[in-house]
Amino acid sequence: MVGRSRAPFTDQQLIALHKKGMNDVEIAGELGVKDSAIFSRRRKLGLEAHGRRRPFTDQQLIELHEQGLNDREIGEKLGVARSTVSRGRSKLGLEAHGHKRPFTDQQLIDLHKEGLNDREKAERLGASKEVVFYHRKRLGIKPVVRKR
Repeated sequence: MVGRSRAPFTDQQLIALHKKGMNDVEIAGELGVKDSAIFSRRRKLGLEAHGRRRPFTDQQLIELHEQGLNDREIGEKLGVARSTVSRGRSKLGLEAHGHKRPFTDQQLIDLHKEGLNDREKAERLGASKEVVFYHRKRLGIKPVVRKR
């Protein structure tokens, strides 16, 4: 075949690294080749793929989840993306904890009755103006508009 050459590694090298539990990306880094070369050769050799390693243990995830933290908060503590935490939590069969809203619907309604606008409500409730806006709209409450 013209233009195609074998990868600069042997099947034995790939098999040895695979037996150590390394995944395609790790093997490619070790051998100085693209992971696509490892992927195709590994498949031709009939070797199962090893998944990417998570940078945290199941136990760490469970402990943080039991503290009531949501995926974003757990991700910040573990130094990973929220989606990584979400996948790990789902695999463990753990329910998601929602975002913690610092106020109730009734508190928002009461402040609205006082005639406060979204910015003022946000300051009083310790939330962002956007969160107040979202929940006001969700409750069907019209905005407070003051004449200048």
